Amino acid sequence: MGGSKRILVMGGTRFIGCYLVAKLRELGHQVVVCNRGKTNGGLPEPLPGIGDAQYQQMLQGVTVLQADRKNPDQLKAAVSSAGKFDVVFDNNVRKLEDIQPLVQGLQASGGCEQFIIMSSAGVYGPTDVLPLSESTPGDPNSRHKDKLACENYLDSMGLNWTSIRPVYIYGPLNYNPVERYFFDRVTRGRPVCIPYGGKYITQLGHCEDLADFMAKCVGNGAVARQVYNISSQEYVTFDGMAKLCSEAAGMGEPTIVHYDPKTIEVPDGFPKAFPFRGMHFFASIEKAKKHMPSWKPKYSMFQGLKSSYEQDYLARGFDKKDPDFRTDDLILQKVGAPASGGSVSSSGTSGVSPGALKYSSGFEYAYQRNSYADLEFGNDVGYLPDGTPLNTAGNCLNHPETIQPDRHTPGSPLPRAHFHNDVGYLPDGTPLNKAGNAINHPENIQPDLHVPGSPLPASGYSADVGYFVDGTPVETAGNNSVPR
Repeated sequence: MGGSKRILVMGGTRFIGCYLVAKLRELGHQVVVCNRGKTNGGLPEPLPGIGDAQYQQMLQGVTVLQADRKNPDQLKAAVSSAGKFDVVFDNNVRKLEDIQPLVQGLQASGGCEQFIIMSSAGVYGPTDVLPLSESTPGDPNSRHKDKLACENYLDSMGLNWTSIRPVYIYGPLNYNPVERYFFDRVTRGRPVCIPYGGKYITQLGHCEDLADFMAKCVGNGAVARQVYNISSQEYVTFDGMAKLCSEAAGMGEPTIVHYDPKTIEVPDGFPKAFPFRGMHFFASIEKAKKHMPSWKPKYSMFQGLKSSYEQDYLARGFDKKDPDFRTDDLILQKVGAPASGGSVSSSGTSGVSPGALKYSSGFEYAYQRNSYADLEFGNDVGYLPDGTPLNTAGNCLNHPETIQPDRHTPGSPLPRAHFHNDVGYLPDGTPLNKAGNAINHPENIQPDLHVPGSPLPASGYSADVGYFVDGTPVETAGNNSVPR
């Protein structure tokens, strides 16, 4: 079963199909994609990062078989007249009646050596034993139950079949708003609305890793009549997904708003409230790694999300579009949370639209980390997590006569300090002018303004005013306690 194969790929014009066709062509196989021919002439769209010459070279071994699988007679006739195929990948089958005319057409033209079907980890039933394994019983009430019927049908027809069961799939060219759900919010300074306290654990697999495993199945006797869970090696909570997406987008900690989905009624026509199912949903991929020793996931979650953000979200202009946040607004209104408002500015962050805000949670008063003595304004600018404007927070409540107008407009950038590099050193000796995001932008690094042993630049005031809990005046605390 080795050597170059003639391979039929059902679909093949977008997302997984594009990655699979590219992998098969890299391995020297001839590929026929079967679809309606309405998108890109039926050809796969180019993958992110490849040039036109490389794309055209890939297409030299790709032909289009035009047929609509919703028309069973048309599909059967097209496949039966297209000649014998060695291997078939059915990536978009949903129901038994979708796969039957395809198999009948294949049998009429001499059958095939392998039939690889794209199923889903959604076929598994509820269980208290996690992670999900290939032996986890199926759920007869699952919306994916028909995929189980397709697997049984292939087996009953005597075909050499393999079933692939991904969890959630993500990566560049994803047409499902999985990672995009989070990117849309963190890049626009909006809270991320997350149900069930954010603690459910889920799992995502990168599209390139999935296509790599599928391509390696060709001619591999070890995968005959086997089922494989395919995803990443990492699991992530709902809250963790928001944080990873925010980090991948070059933003700070996101603001997360938890809600009870049972209290939210989403009207018809409104966007889906959240992209993941409300349960622990993650699977073991140990069987796949054991049967296919040459395969393991290439991407970590963070690496994969970073590629999605840079090669897809920004490259396809999603950052400039106007997402529909109506469902979010319903949720935020229900829980009494503001729709926007953060505590640090996005200035200097790569890939962030002008005026976008970065959120900083984890500290009730996080803005002080990014404020400087030389800024000349009377009130801090921004909002606490509960929506309180900083100009009316803290000690200001005891001195209402000093409260000035809120100088921040939601969505506008926060004030910037008038210097390029911080001065000083981290505990490991790293000069601050080379720390943090500066290492990603070496062209912006300026000379270290601090000479070891010399005093740091003086601020515009002598000391903070007030007392610690033990009564120590702030003006005599810390380094100020050392006689000069």
